[in-house]
Amino acid sequence: MKKLLLLMMLSAFLCNILTAQTLYRVNNNTDFGADFTTLQAAVTAASNNDTIYLEGSAIEYEGATINKLLTIVGPGYFLDENPKTQANNVPATINTHIIFASGSEGSTIMGCKLLSSSSISLNVSDITITRNQAYIMTIDDICDNIVVTQNYFSYGILVTAGSGQLTNAIISNNIITTQVQTRSTSGTTIVSNNVFMSTGVTSPIDVYNATVQNNILAGANNSIRENTGNNISYNLLANDGTDSNGNQYNIDMNLVFADYNNALGLSSDGKWDLLAGSLAIGAGINGTDCGAFYGPTSYVLSGVPNLPHIYEAEVPASATSDSGLQVSIKVKSGE
Repeated sequence: MKKLLLLMMLSAFLCNILTAQTLYRVNNNTDFGADFTTLQAAVTAASNNDTIYLEGSAIEYEGATINKLLTIVGPGYFLDENPKTQANNVPATINTHIIFASGSEGSTIMGCKLLSSSSISLNVSDITITRNQAYIMTIDDICDNIVVTQNYFSYGILVTAGSGQLTNAIISNNIITTQVQTRSTSGTTIVSNNVFMSTGVTSPIDVYNATVQNNILAGANNSIRENTGNNISYNLLANDGTDSNGNQYNIDMNLVFADYNNALGLSSDGKWDLLAGSLAIGAGINGTDCGAFYGPTSYVLSGVPNLPHIYEAEVPASATSDSGLQVSIKVKSGE
């Protein structure tokens, strides 16, 4: 436990170096000396522009209603499946809803794992959702300038409430099991470089007034719904169809992904990277690559936050009077 506490304190110190505002530690293990044991308590105490570091724990966290401009940072997910992620490979798991309410405009959440019993709910504009493992994200009001990148969704992104409307949004470089769906009142949206892997939904991309490009739809029955205002080009689909506007159909996904049929035992997200010589290489607009791992916000394995993080540590069980406690750590810069 002392080793784990030391790692968490070192991680918090590294994060604090890059943070001009106050950084709060949240850990629901009371022995670890964090500032708070619940996320909501940290949100209540924080001021605008503060950062909340939600530490990995075997105990699930309850969600929170965010009503300030905050950055919430967890350690990532699938941490034990990919190399050089975190020395402590336990995620920060949230079992109830994260709600972005009035006052939270400008906030970011990254590196967190949300269970199927929870959701990320947006009621305001100017929110960034990045590098999380989540079940579903819902748009419950008129939301403008929303950025959703580098996430792993076990379901997808839906406009649910009657007043829900998404405009000026970027949905890119995500791995999505099921669907992205918006309403006809939605404004300009970019849906690019995502991977959709469901076989149970006919139209994983069901959006309006959107630019839809460089996506890969791996399901045999998948299509892109041609709703009003969409510009659909340079996507790869396993489904039957006639190639047009750069869209390619009847693609064998075994010739696209690194481990489409799990033959190599790659990680839950790493399997969706492109294999050498993939049909997706150069198949995107202007000769770019399709899929989540390519582009200016390419997918990062395990959603490790773009902050310095300890991925390996050697901490002896005891110290000596002569040399003290000799700790060896390896740190990666954020990417």
